[in-house]
Amino acid sequence: MIEFILEISFNKKIANLAELFIRKPAIELHFQDPYYEFIAWGDPVYDTDFEERLLIDPDPEFILNNIFGHYYYILVNKTTSEIIIGNSMFSILPLYYHHDSDRIVFSENAYNLGKYLNLNRISHRFIIETVLFNYPLFNTSILEDIRLLPSNTYLKISGSEINIIKHTNIEEYFSISPKPWRKSLSEVRDIFLETSKKYLPDEKYAHALTGGFDGRTLVSAGLYHKKDFLCYSFGSVSSKDVRIASQLALRAGIPFINIELDEKYVNENSLDCGREFILGSSGSATFARAHYLYAAKRLSSDYKYIITGNFGSEIFRAAHNAGPVISQNLYTLFNSNNPNEGIKTIENSDEFRCLNLSDDKSSWEALKEDILKLPCYNQSYNRLTKNQRFYVFVFEEIFRKYFGAEMVNQFRYIKNRTPFLDIEFLKAIFKTELAGIHSDFFEHNPFKRYKGQVLYANIIRKAYPEFGKMMTDKGYRPNDLINPLGKLNIARGYFKKVIRKPQSEFDPYSVGRAWEYNKDFWLKIPISSDLFDLRKREGTPKEILFKILSLSYIIDSLPRRHEDAKIAE
Repeated sequence: MIEFILEISFNKKIANLAELFIRKPAIELHFQDPYYEFIAWGDPVYDTDFEERLLIDPDPEFILNNIFGHYYYILVNKTTSEIIIGNSMFSILPLYYHHDSDRIVFSENAYNLGKYLNLNRISHRFIIETVLFNYPLFNTSILEDIRLLPSNTYLKISGSEINIIKHTNIEEYFSISPKPWRKSLSEVRDIFLETSKKYLPDEKYAHALTGGFDGRTLVSAGLYHKKDFLCYSFGSVSSKDVRIASQLALRAGIPFINIELDEKYVNENSLDCGREFILGSSGSATFARAHYLYAAKRLSSDYKYIITGNFGSEIFRAAHNAGPVISQNLYTLFNSNNPNEGIKTIENSDEFRCLNLSDDKSSWEALKEDILKLPCYNQSYNRLTKNQRFYVFVFEEIFRKYFGAEMVNQFRYIKNRTPFLDIEFLKAIFKTELAGIHSDFFEHNPFKRYKGQVLYANIIRKAYPEFGKMMTDKGYRPNDLINPLGKLNIARGYFKKVIRKPQSEFDPYSVGRAWEYNKDFWLKIPISSDLFDLRKREGTPKEILFKILSLSYIIDSLPRRHEDAKIAE
């Protein structure tokens, strides 16, 4: 659906954009006149009069302000032969490129681009960043000679001259004096319901629904706008997500399916989906997320679109837990008093001990220099609070690096629309205390964090009030957030979570079962001792081992690097 390879030869007249594609994607939008030609692919969401208005103002700023969703685009000026290529706001779908003296080549996938160009030099820097932080921090790829276009930029080609231009600095929308959250609820609620409408397809679609707030809020919006959809969850039938989601769908009279990650999935699909997920993410994610791809494949046979709650929690509530999305090492950097302190802590981490830097200390030294450019240490961000500095990184890197790996895989089969990331909605919420950016850094106090959930509750109350009465996986109802006595239920739910030990049931996505079933395959993958130090493999935490095995899999899938590569026993 979105796979492409596009090659531009410098100083060559372009007759039409189609001739540039080595591998052509499904084009969603195509416009041309005697002076310009424009195409977009992926999932551009736009008004019916967009083409007419583009004729008047054919530039990237107009495109980015008038096309929503996740997509790629290319614009050529036929008179000057100037070419602009880029991706949508926040760059969720990655754009990789390689250039040499006479051409530049693009793709959504660094692995496929490398195979086309016969490139095979592994980027040690990419390996280090991915092992330490769960994804690359900067614009590296698995291959040394392929780069990732920076967030919120486009690339302009004039003859043989290449310029990368930044079009959006998200921190410019952060308010210095945000409006009190209680006075903002109705306004932001209504803006969300209005902006979300354009993401809800006119044809029948599939809606992700869990036990939390994100999916419930979006399903409420779908009901409010009288859309035609079914709801889906995936995982163990006994998990809270599935149980609560099925009850919500039943109450609303919405068809519901659970994509069960059962023994059949484990035995027949988990390995293939895991391998495909690694390659589809260009090596930036592991096989442990295979279930996302499996669900997308299952749904794609009947639906063109899914609506998901991606990004909602991070926007409404301040991040407060380290984990797969925000690694402990990333938290360390942003929470350290200075870069030396943060780097020293990372050098004592389990992840760092699994890297072999003896033959290539320069990559780590270069990374340490680049770490100084992060918002937490960069003096140009001094006007921002500690949490706002972190959120610059969330919007520019975490969203596209973590969730983007999932979404670029899904987009090969089905289009994932994410209304919470609408730029007009973000501009509105950033002006108020409702946004997570205005909280303290890693705020743990639930009573200080709950204002973001209050917005969910207000949207639900207007859009579909019945959902406000039903329990969430937090141990309380949305209505508890907006009723005077509800705080007692919130406190009760919170303390139950704190006191009770996690239930042992939990392998809801069959990650553990898939690992046990496929372990023989993964452990046979050759692991380069040039890159990794796994002399104590038995004691390596699973989440680190999964990263190393996933990276080793994509490395082993590429053309041979060199014949004398050392392989760990």
